[in-house]
Amino acid sequence: MLSDNMMTRPFAVQLQSVARPQCLADEVTRALVSHIAGGDWGPGDRLPTEKALGEQFGVSRAVIREAISRLKSEGYVATHQGKGAFVAEEPGLAAFRLAAAGSDHVGNEHLFELRALIEQSTAELAARRRTARDLAAIRGALADMRSAYAQDGLGLEADIRFHEAIAAATHNPVLGRFMQFVGRHLRETIRLARVSVAKYENKLGEVDREHAAILTAIERRDAAAARTAAAAHLANGAKRLKIRL
Repeated sequence: MLSDNMMTRPFAVQLQSVARPQCLADEVTRALVSHIAGGDWGPGDRLPTEKALGEQFGVSRAVIREAISRLKSEGYVATHQGKGAFVAEEPGLAAFRLAAAGSDHVGNEHLFELRALIEQSTAELAARRRTARDLAAIRGALADMRSAYAQDGLGLEADIRFHEAIAAATHNPVLGRFMQFVGRHLRETIRLARVSVAKYENKLGEVDREHAAILTAIERRDAAAARTAAAAHLANGAKRLKIRL
């Protein structure tokens, strides 16, 4: 268990004052991993509460929850209902990390290519395995995207949920978690596509039709059509972002 002085000791990292919570979550995640890797918190140690971490970093509890969720998905911590987050016995053993876009020769085109390869197969499997509940989740995300468009929004979070719901419909938990991982890394790419291309070049309708085609194929259990629709969506997305695949 953490000592009192560790619970209250200021973190060494200084967070940048930025508007986007996603960027703050990135920084908090890196800082927490650094403390775990550095031995400040050992296997079995309980992390400070969301409130305490929020005060230490000067961020909202929502940002802390996102950071803890990432640490959990990457195998650094385990959470227990009502008890908090604890350092895993072998921290980071399950982690799969990508360098930030633009560094170490890992750019948006590489991440987008990875996404294209995965999502085609994901859509195909979803068409074969989906349930009525899966369809409801996919339809709900598409409806939320359309609602966001109608209110002059970008629909970013709903877009990510749409693709994650398709991954969940494969009923392959490993694939579902990997899609969440890839989605997080591509979140900024999707946002830029919405802002710089889709919205201001009047392409949101095009994006909507592509999503609808994927949904229709999954509804009909047409695996080949689902794969084709997903491939077309990713190819068109690459063009909108001027990414060469």
